[in-house]
Amino acid sequence: MLFNRLIPVFAAAVQALPQPASASCRDIQIPITVSTPRFILATSLKDDWDAAALSLNLTRRDFSKASDPLPISGSTAAAVKSTYTVGATLCGNGGPTLVLTHGIIESKLYWRPNFPGSEKYNFVDAAIAQGYSVLSYDRIGVGSSPKVNSFTDAQFQVEVAVLEGLVNYAKTKAHASKVALVGHSYGSYISSAAATHVAVDGLVLTGFSGTFDYFPPFIAGAGFRIAKLQNPARWGQLDSGYITSSDLYAETYVYYAAPYFEHSVAEWTYNVASEPFAVGELPSLLATNVSYSDIKAPVLVLQGQFDVSACGGNCVGVVNGTKDIFTGAKVLEYVDNLPAGHNLNFHKVAPQAFQKIFKFLKAQGV
Repeated sequence: MLFNRLIPVFAAAVQALPQPASASCRDIQIPITVSTPRFILATSLKDDWDAAALSLNLTRRDFSKASDPLPISGSTAAAVKSTYTVGATLCGNGGPTLVLTHGIIESKLYWRPNFPGSEKYNFVDAAIAQGYSVLSYDRIGVGSSPKVNSFTDAQFQVEVAVLEGLVNYAKTKAHASKVALVGHSYGSYISSAAATHVAVDGLVLTGFSGTFDYFPPFIAGAGFRIAKLQNPARWGQLDSGYITSSDLYAETYVYYAAPYFEHSVAEWTYNVASEPFAVGELPSLLATNVSYSDIKAPVLVLQGQFDVSACGGNCVGVVNGTKDIFTGAKVLEYVDNLPAGHNLNFHKVAPQAFQKIFKFLKAQGV
């Protein structure tokens, strides 16, 4: 259709459009210093043949076993210190504050889309209307944050430390009286891990079931490609360790569920909002043991029923397993049957999903 043909031409211009008018939103740069050991990746990515080989290793039936083929040969002997200037948007002036972490093949536009008619998909504006301040950010390597080394910097434990630094920023610089973490997909794992280390008042997880059993369909379905080769105009400056999906329909398979979304929304996310992810991210996540039982904050797991990567395409009977991992949480609630796929915010049910989040948080005093 014409809309689909025009989007690639105007993608850069659309990204530069002002965001929807909201109460006192401003783009900021936040220096965050982290010190954490790094995994040593035993792989190289130069072309799409290498991306296909990596996909095989991450989809083998033994990928999550003790002898798994994860491309990791060890870790650094000591913590590595780095400072990243994180690109973020801060809306509001303190009080109860939501810190938002997006998933892979995404940017912070996931929380605040800017296409015409995007109002009902705009989580940030919905949260502001409920009286919250909101801090959303681009993960390192993505969007307005620095383009870091895809092997050594963009690793799960580093990104957890970055989020912990952002929580501290919200509390000390942004006048947050209470902080709730809201994560999506990979961002849900980052948020969960951060909540084991820093005190927060609430934890909301979407695109998440607490198990990696259903990662292989996501990895195989996405059809990993080297981003700089896939789209040189957008991503030619990235190193070859940044990966994206093979095309619009592969991305639709892993992130959407028919008939519960508009095709034009999926086209916009693919052509404008999608961002590559780093090769270091998934192996380092899979190699990390998140101590979910240490989380004391109230937890809400909110799921589209037809989520491929979280539940293998049907979350009913899967998400209830979260009660076995969040054993220390003050409260645990879960929803497993919203009419949506993985990208919950971009399905027609988004406004109702947002209200469930706000109702849960307010019930917990956030």
